[in-house]
Amino acid sequence: MRKITVILGIGALLFVTGCPPFQKKSNPDFRAQVPSGTPTAGELVASLNDNARKIQSVGVRYLDIDCAQGAQSVGLRGWMYCQKPKSFRMSASLAGNTEVDMGSNDQEFWYWIRRNEPPFLFHCAHEEFAKGRVNLQVPFQPEWIMEAIGMAEYDPTKQYQVVTNRNSIELIEPAVLPQGQHVNKVTVFSRGQEGLQVTGHILKDAQNKDICIATIVRSQKDAATGATLPKVVQLKWEAEHVKMELHMQNATVNVMEGQRNPEIYARPNMKDITSYDLARGGVTLGTPGGVRRLSGEPIR
Repeated sequence: MRKITVILGIGALLFVTGCPPFQKKSNPDFRAQVPSGTPTAGELVASLNDNARKIQSVGVRYLDIDCAQGAQSVGLRGWMYCQKPKSFRMSASLAGNTEVDMGSNDQEFWYWIRRNEPPFLFHCAHEEFAKGRVNLQVPFQPEWIMEAIGMAEYDPTKQYQVVTNRNSIELIEPAVLPQGQHVNKVTVFSRGQEGLQVTGHILKDAQNKDICIATIVRSQKDAATGATLPKVVQLKWEAEHVKMELHMQNATVNVMEGQRNPEIYARPNMKDITSYDLARGGVTLGTPGGVRRLSGEPIR
């Protein structure tokens, strides 16, 4: 059970990064408002930004997670909240016990996996991570969370490439991870009878191999704002042969949970759990944000 739960944590991190699809037929209803024919990069970016501007926060009180690696599988129930610009929190439980807790706020991000070894509460300041001082197994950038959910605005001044395939169009954005790795972030649109539909995102390495994939299987539309966001997302991380499916049931839009309960986006104080600063390379004491180095080398 330990291995599959660790894989769940890795897969959850995959979702947190917005690493995005494995290619199969999907049924999203996010229809991009772009002209027929082959759209320009500017038109695709404008359609994504139009949806993103409608969303300031997303709350999912009932998050079902199915995770599998080979013949092993596990199902968890959790919750998730996101709020611009980079606040995020997700918790997942099994048989009444919390197995995963991860999140982000303006200052830092963190993650804890019960059956990880060691089972530390790992955390890191965004500023330190941006300097490339931490080498996580999967990329963690809070803005990618927003992209995966449809909340992030794309920079219209960047250089994008548009690739047209038989049944899809790809919007490709070159990027560099904090560790210096050159990647391509791909937003996939599928052609349907009613126009283009956003079906997922892919993170590819410099050799054009998939690093991680998120396919939007089904979307949901918020009646109040008209915004569209995923309802069912399938995830795949190639290196570990991990597959996940997340069901975001009854998502709420622009209900600012962080204002009603600021602790949602605060790193938790977990009793009898050791905290470890990934950038400074040591066990930490005190309240989150009050870091004190005791000992140890950075975990790489």
